[in-house]
Amino acid sequence: MTVKVEEKWPLAIERSVAPEGAKKAQEKLRTLGIEREALSEAIRLFYEAQGEGRITEEERERLAHKYKERMMKIKDTITQSESVVALHELETMQEDLVKMFSDRFDEVNRKIGELRSHVEVKPVMQVPVPAKTPSMATPTPKERKRTRVRPSRAPKRTEAEKRIEEIKAEVEKVLERLGQIEVEG
Repeated sequence: MTVKVEEKWPLAIERSVAPEGAKKAQEKLRTLGIEREALSEAIRLFYEAQGEGRITEEERERLAHKYKERMMKIKDTITQSESVVALHELETMQEDLVKMFSDRFDEVNRKIGELRSHVEVKPVMQVPVPAKTPSMATPTPKERKRTRVRPSRAPKRTEAEKRIEEIKAEVEKVLERLGQIEVEG
């Protein structure tokens, strides 16, 4: 399912995991965790019985074999379910980030329009927005270099400039958080 934010945005948000699928994966994780505990306890009992001399090592291995096989299947399923949940969470964050950026961008555009109207000026040129190429991967927080563009005019900042700085800081925080999630995932 593809959700487009607005036609003016060249961004398309793709969803790979529906909320219902993520919920099912979370439920599966919960029940698999309990099943894994039960299997571990059963295997522990086999080792304990062998230690007490009630069964031989061969009997223990034969009894524990199917439990160990099931544990391996559970481990694989848990890994898969955790990936589904993580993917859903990242896609949700991506959607929220695009929406937040879109809202802030619309707010900035509205203020620009108001100020242009107040000052009675019209735009003199259109600046092209460079398209993001696939090779432009989001840098991790360590790779990202922070550069500040300082205005050539007086150091006193207007309310609009202060607000722009706040928005930039918010976006940087979200990008840093995404970078941390990429590193952890």
